[in-house]
Amino acid sequence: MTNLYPIMFASDRDSERATSIEDYQNTCTEFIQDISKDYRDWIERYQLPKDEEVQRNTGIDDTVSKTNECIFKFGNTIKKIDIIMNDGINKMAEITAGYPFQIDVSSISQKRYIIHGEKSIKLNLRSYPRQMRRVRLCNYDKDNIFLLSSSNKIDVKYSKTSFESSDLLNEFIVINPIQFDNEEVISITIKVEELENEVVKESRGYTTLIIAR
Repeated sequence: MTNLYPIMFASDRDSERATSIEDYQNTCTEFIQDISKDYRDWIERYQLPKDEEVQRNTGIDDTVSKTNECIFKFGNTIKKIDIIMNDGINKMAEITAGYPFQIDVSSISQKRYIIHGEKSIKLNLRSYPRQMRRVRLCNYDKDNIFLLSSSNKIDVKYSKTSFESSDLLNEFIVINPIQFDNEEVISITIKVEELENEVVKESRGYTTLIIAR
């Protein structure tokens, strides 16, 4: 099954006020740093065991660092900066919520931030449920199978069998950029459900930033 996602990105008021790419890079990296404090506050409110609190806060810190690094390194247009910034915000939300069951998305031994050649990008989705439960791929929302943002049009292929509940989800999602702009920027959020007796008990998203160059 194939879906074509032409991503139309609307600039917000900050981008309209930006006087240069460098100005907008600075605005967005400062915003990422500022909003990370809100996610840390939420983690504190959860009153988690200390090791889990440290792990989630470390994940937030790593996301801030890597997202801002990518903004400066690959954000050479307003659209690309927006994609990278929103990707980082999604990651911080996911880390704050935590993962009650295992989800991994990888490509060529890379996770979360993937540098890839200008060719088909094969993402390996693996998910393991907790005992006596099953997992399956699910739609991101009522209108979209994945949450996708890209600097140019992309073609996405996936298997319908991924939507069938199983003891182990081990599938491939293939992204094909239709046209290449020097250093294509793509963000994808893949959502997985955990079920017990075919009733959904938990669902989580996993966001990945891809730089095709």
